[in-house]
Amino acid sequence: MKKKIDPGALISWPLMILFFTFIIVPFVMIVFTGLKSNPEIIDMVNRNMFHRIIPDSFFNFDNLRNVFFGNTVAQNGFPLYRSIFNSFIVVLVTIIPSLILALTAAYSFAKFKFPGKEIFYYLFLGMLMIPTEMTSIPLFLIVSKMRLANTYVGLMVPSFMSAFGTFLLRAAMEPISKSYIEAGRIDGAGEFWIFSRIIVPMVQSSIVTFLVIKSVWTWNDFFWPLLVVSEERMRTVTLSLNRFVTDLIKYWGEVCAAVVISIIPLLIIFIVFNANIKTGLMNTGIKG
Repeated sequence: MKKKIDPGALISWPLMILFFTFIIVPFVMIVFTGLKSNPEIIDMVNRNMFHRIIPDSFFNFDNLRNVFFGNTVAQNGFPLYRSIFNSFIVVLVTIIPSLILALTAAYSFAKFKFPGKEIFYYLFLGMLMIPTEMTSIPLFLIVSKMRLANTYVGLMVPSFMSAFGTFLLRAAMEPISKSYIEAGRIDGAGEFWIFSRIIVPMVQSSIVTFLVIKSVWTWNDFFWPLLVVSEERMRTVTLSLNRFVTDLIKYWGEVCAAVVISIIPLLIIFIVFNANIKTGLMNTGIKG
């Protein structure tokens, strides 16, 4: 008996391969270009297609070394590892209050009844529809008045509230049966104990998903650091990359090396928490 061919597979597999090609090929090209010397890149027009793509040596780490330690024209001695350190500090400190605020807001909207609950929730979600540029100028004026420009606090504070996190975690909490909460109250447990010991562990995958997405957004944020940072010592990864592109446009090997270094932390996060992200996104869509 012949096995039936699934028409969906015939369509989905070529589309997946095409989609994967458009994602992976540019990244591979960036990595290979970061391993090339500047004379090698300039001479690409005189090479065949294979040697235009493949570097002469896979062990040429000069660009990576120079960029990491600041030995390039655009960096002016300022190492990329300091920008990476600044971004790490901003990300690690930002996600803690963001998670606390998102969890408590999501729990309130998911499990409590109060007047105007749905109205407040949709007004809260309306924050997702407001362009960042519209709120950045008022926020910048506030930060400037508080003398928080060129500080870690000034970089972090606007990112503490996350409407997306509240939406994601509320969707994960809503399917949880109220019987768990009622059983805790019958046993004499306080609301905070129920929240921290019952609800939070049950949405752990969604919490990890939120933390990963929030970390990526904060790491890749460019507009807000551009406004609030004017001193070189506080430069984040995105600001350093922007300086490479504007100043080192003739040195594509160093530009690509900087991009590769800045991507590595994000790749590690996605590889480590890949399973949790999938579970969290799937659980968010389950309705009881």
